[in-house]
Amino acid sequence: MKIQFDFKVLNVVEGNGVKSYIVQCSSENFRRVIKAQYDGSVYIPDYHQQLWDIQSHERTVLDIGLASFIIKNENRTV
Repeated sequence: MKIQFDFKVLNVVEGNGVKSYIVQCSSENFRRVIKAQYDGSVYIPDYHQQLWDIQSHERTVLDIGLASFIIKNENRTV
């Protein structure tokens, strides 16, 4: 079974060299708003609290997909 997430940036705030993203992540049976930060690498604060109810495999796919999405977004804005 292939897991596919779609991502949509809802808000970005920049301060002290860090961009704080609010991103909507969704798939077939899942929708969640996740906070992430970018300072050259992607960090999800309160990772386990934000993703506590997702199975570990899906959480890993979501984590990698979200990081890739934010990095691609940053490369477009440079």
